[in-house]
Amino acid sequence: MLQEKPDEHALLERIGNKAVMEKIEAVPEIDWLAHSYRQFPPFAVGSFFIYGSHYDGEKPDDLTGLQIDAATAFGSGEHGTTSGCILAMLDLNEDGVCPWNVLDMGTGSGILALAAYKIWKTPVLGVDNDEEAVRVSIRHRDVNGIPGGATGVDFEAGDGFRSSGTQAKRPFDLIIANILAGPLKDMAADLQAVADENGFVILSGILNTQADDVASVYVKLGFTEKKRTAIGDWSTLVLQNMA
Repeated sequence: MLQEKPDEHALLERIGNKAVMEKIEAVPEIDWLAHSYRQFPPFAVGSFFIYGSHYDGEKPDDLTGLQIDAATAFGSGEHGTTSGCILAMLDLNEDGVCPWNVLDMGTGSGILALAAYKIWKTPVLGVDNDEEAVRVSIRHRDVNGIPGGATGVDFEAGDGFRSSGTQAKRPFDLIIANILAGPLKDMAADLQAVADENGFVILSGILNTQADDVASVYVKLGFTEKKRTAIGDWSTLVLQNMA
């Protein structure tokens, strides 16, 4: 029997500490780096084989390798929007489209800009308003042995279509914008202002239920919808500037 009332705060603190220690001891040790890598196994998108730096297996001879790590910028390739854009570029190439100046707006990890260069070996500018995305993109460009500069792939942090690089290098005969439906509608006029006559546009980041709405905004500006592809819940639009 207790001779005096225990110190309530001290008792709760001791109980709490014991509970915390039990929880800590119950947490299994996990190699989080290995766990992360398992979530990003290599995969193919069309003629591309996309893999992370952790992959040390065979790379198919009949596919174009592209090393992209799951990182702090969006776009490792497995999402339906990213793969939809890659497939759209491959389709344009199959149709004989050979752009001479490409813009990847909202470049994220840089995967679409780098894929465009791999397909056409033509100058590409990737723009993002996030400086971290640009840093990641440059690293991906370098590990893939892709040149920068006027004849390679350049990346710039800037304010969308008003960025200095975009304005200096306009017009573009291929513009890729894998963003979201709302921003794609808001930026339609700015996009057209830097698009070449008869140039192509690839839009994604669009839910299937939003595709008609996004397309209608561009059609009103004089674009013609050439193709629409759905991968899961996501749509990719290919349009041509006929204004």
